[in-house]
Amino acid sequence: MKKKNMMALAVAAALGLGVLPPAADAVSTRDIEQKRGEIDALRSKRSEVQEKISEAQKNIEALQSQQKQVANDIEKLNIAIEETSGKIRNVSADIDQTEQAIDQLKQEIAEIQERIEKRNEILKERLRSLQESGGAISYLEVLLGAQSFSDFIDRMSAVTTIMEADQQIIREQEADKTLKEKKEAELTEKRNKLQADLQELKQLQAELAGQLEQKNRLMADLKQKEEEEHDHKMALEEEKELIAKQEAAVKEQLAELERQKRAEEEAKQRGRTYASPNGGGASSGETPSGGSTPPVSSGAFTRPANGPITSGFGYRFGGTDFHPGVDIGKRAPVVPVVAAADGIVFRSYYSSSYGNVIFISHVMNGQTYTTVYAHLEARLVGEGQHVRKGQIIGYMGNTGNSTGPHLHFELHRGGWNEAKTNAVNPLDYIPF
Repeated sequence: MKKKNMMALAVAAALGLGVLPPAADAVSTRDIEQKRGEIDALRSKRSEVQEKISEAQKNIEALQSQQKQVANDIEKLNIAIEETSGKIRNVSADIDQTEQAIDQLKQEIAEIQERIEKRNEILKERLRSLQESGGAISYLEVLLGAQSFSDFIDRMSAVTTIMEADQQIIREQEADKTLKEKKEAELTEKRNKLQADLQELKQLQAELAGQLEQKNRLMADLKQKEEEEHDHKMALEEEKELIAKQEAAVKEQLAELERQKRAEEEAKQRGRTYASPNGGGASSGETPSGGSTPPVSSGAFTRPANGPITSGFGYRFGGTDFHPGVDIGKRAPVVPVVAAADGIVFRSYYSSSYGNVIFISHVMNGQTYTTVYAHLEARLVGEGQHVRKGQIIGYMGNTGNSTGPHLHFELHRGGWNEAKTNAVNPLDYIPF
């Protein structure tokens, strides 16, 4: 057992892990318990995020169900609009036929009117004749002027015929007037009804079109919400994976603390003082073509890249956007990015927002810190890899959601989370 512990110490010293407290401070039980507490907190956080992922999935399924119902409603509305359009065409055709019938009726009415006017002339002549002969008495005079009984019979028959003819004219006159008025009323009523039906159908068509427009807007809104929910779920899944990686890194740090604690106890038993690996770290000594690494400064953290600060920490754009880190502008064709402190890379991947990004976990005097290096052109370290302060880990780039070549650098006092609640101003910790 002692041989294995000594071997572990030798490997740690050779690699310069830099995940332990400085040598002057012995590992305490409190440090170990604190680290275990961090693991429990990360595990709890991961569980919370998983619940949010499940809730997001339920929301997605609910939105998809609503979209299916709206799609059915849209289909029904389209069918109703098609049917209404067909009815409008039929009613319009009926109106055209009615208009043609009205034109025909106008001709018939003109003929009836002509007959009426002719009869009016006959009746007027008859009235003038009656007036000139003294009215109805003239019929009596005609009868009394008979020369014989036979003549009286002939005259009476003639008078009766004339009177019947006059009455027939009047009857025909009244019948034509009644027919004219009836046809006019029937066609007018039919046309008015068809016009009313047409107006009602057009109003129904407009209402259906309005409902269809509302349903289409609702469908677009539901699709937008589903897309946002998918993005939210993806962000949560990414956060969950990051938390899992952080948890793994902290577990490794805990294991290292426990190994160091055991080594200290063994060293005390042997009567000598334990010395931890040098945490100061040194630059890799490599200077890539086209750019140089920043000098490694004293203190806990060093500057991650050369270049001017183009955007600071805090709210910007009129207080509407919180910037959880600092941006360092790219002022050379190739600009190397270095680890700000000794630590463990717990996430190295391509993010839709961060682009090529590296997350490093650091432990200093029992306190966990997390640094983030985003929008890299290239990543030179992988997950689980131990890095030293000043070691080149990648190159400045313009990947992900970036408006220009730069390094977005974040420093968190504690673990990283999507809300960036642990983010602190790097300028308060690093001499830029």
